Parts: sequence; C-alpha cells; structure tokens
Amino acid sequence: MPIEKKKRRKSRKEKELEYENKFSMIPRDYNERLKWMYTQYNITPNIEQEIIQKRDRMLSELCYYDFFIVLYEAPEGTPRPRSRIVNRSNLAAAKGQSGPYIQVYSITGAEDQRFMKNLMTQEDFNGYNNLLCTPLNITYNCFFKTPSAFSKVDTYLAEIGMLNPITKPDWDNIGKKYSDMYNSNIWLDDSFVVSGTVNKCYSLLPRVEIHLKYLNMLYNKYQYNQVVKRIDGDVNYFK
Repeated sequence: MPIEKKKRRKSRKEKELEYENKFSMIPRDYNERLKWMYTQYNITPNIEQEIIQKRDRMLSELCYYDFFIVLYEAPEGTPRPRSRIVNRSNLAAAKGQSGPYIQVYSITGAEDQRFMKNLMTQEDFNGYNNLLCTPLNITYNCFFKTPSAFSKVDTYLAEIGMLNPITKPDWDNIGKKYSDMYNSNIWLDDSFVVSGTVNKCYSLLPRVEIHLKYLNMLYNKYQYNQVVKRIDGDVNYFK
C-alpha cells in the first residue's frame, strides 16, 4: 500500500498570521467587543429584547444535576503511552488493519475502563441508564497520603486543607486518567466537559472525590444535531 504523506504542521508564525487575518478586526476588550457586535450583526431594539428574553428563560429553565462518587484508592496520573509494532503475529487485535504499523496504547486504560464499568452495575447507579451527553462540569478532589515526615501540627493542617502537594503526578495527567475512565461509562465522551478542575490535597485517607454536574438539556438545536446521531435514547435541547 502507498504510504500516506503526513500533512505538514503549520509553524507558530504561520498560525499567528492566519489568526491576525481572521480576527484582527474584532476588539479584544470585552465591552468594546459587545458594542462592535451591535453594528456587525445589526442588533436592533427588537433583537436586543429577544436576546434578553432568551437569556432570562435560559437562567430559569436550564439547571445542573449533581453526580458524586468517591474512589477509595491512591490518586494516580495517566502513565506515558506505550507503542508496539503490529505485524502478522499480533494482527488479530488490530481488526482489519494492514500491518506492520505502530500502535500507541495506554497500559492502564483497559483496566480502568473495566473497573468503572463494573462499578456502574452497583445499585447506587441505577438512575444513570443513559450516557450523559449534555454540558458537564467536573471537579476532581485528589487526596494524596499525608507524608509521614510531617509534624503533628502540619498533619492536622493538611487534613483541613491548609497544605497541598506540589509533587507529581501533574494535575492534567490526573484529570485525563479519571476522565478516560468515565468515557462510555458515565458520559458519552469527555468532549462534553466545558469546565474541569483538579485539586491536589493531602489526607490520612487517600481517595479521589469526583463531583460531576450535568446540564438538564443541550443549549440549542445546533448541539442537538451534533449529538442525536451518537446516542441511544432521547436528548432534549433548549428551544
């Protein structure tokens, strides 16, 4: 088979010029940008009133539901991905791919997925029959074991949140590990996360507290059209 040419990656300078050509006319100041939009989009008093009315309806009709889970385990980050050459001897796992080629994979991803899938069979999760597919806010409170070298005073201060770890794993690796566990188990995938926070904490009891908030519906029909083909079941949007 012919080798597909890799698309050349744009340099930072090229991307800066492209950005300038596309967006230089848009004011960078927030208030100035809103004023500019009135002219650019010809926002009349009637349209202005429609914007206000829709905003008020969104504030009254859109709401977040809570989902909370505690994993009693020492917090971890996603390890560096591994790679392997796929050839005739191990091609069965590649399902239809022609080899040899290099496959990049996570050494813990499959195990984490199985763990979360088994966890979802427990009675506590009976109300979550469908994968979440609306805008999501996620907070990971990751409690690492308090160092034994801490004094009694520092140990107590750490337990009440006055001291925090500054060691690895990195916050983004932590977020990726636990987000990947939720993919196809709790939410459709982590592209629906619009806000994410990772807090690294100390505690005598290591654990990961995962606080998820999900919107009761999608924002508009545009998002509905993006999502509806990917799920089984009903999905609502703000009309």
